[in-house]
Amino acid sequence: MWRLLGFVPAGVEAAILVATPVPEILISRDGRHVGITIPTENGAQLASLRDTRSDYARENSMELASVKGDPIPMADWPSAYCTSEFCKMALTRDGHDWKLLMARNNMRVEERALAAACELADIVVADRWLPRSCQPRWFKADITSLEQSGGLAILLREQSIVQVADHQGEHGWWRAEPD
Repeated sequence: MWRLLGFVPAGVEAAILVATPVPEILISRDGRHVGITIPTENGAQLASLRDTRSDYARENSMELASVKGDPIPMADWPSAYCTSEFCKMALTRDGHDWKLLMARNNMRVEERALAAACELADIVVADRWLPRSCQPRWFKADITSLEQSGGLAILLREQSIVQVADHQGEHGWWRAEPD
């Protein structure tokens, strides 16, 4: 009898796991690794901003995005347009169109051109500092904010952002930057 009662907490945990939403966008603390979860007929696929040689970064992103297949470079994804400086990608979630702009390197871009591109995007991600003139419609993640957040998981359907720093506490391997 007592053993059977052990199924109650296991069932609750399983329900919580199933109900936990999968983030559509994953951003590493340094802003270099961005993964976009793309729904497919067979589950989901991960589009990756950079083709990394790091097994750790790739496997961690795949696990967080709940995908099994290897990530596809974003430059190869049909709805993405990439130059050597930036990738632009359009996503539709629950009838809402999201425009993403992601930096691919740290080459200098003329400020007015960058400001115009940011203005057309909902979310901008960069592994460098972005000027104040870069004002996307919803959210900007540059190196300054990412160093404080410790990386991000963005849930577009809920329009919420989960920061790694919110869940790390005072572990020895993580120290949030002082305010």
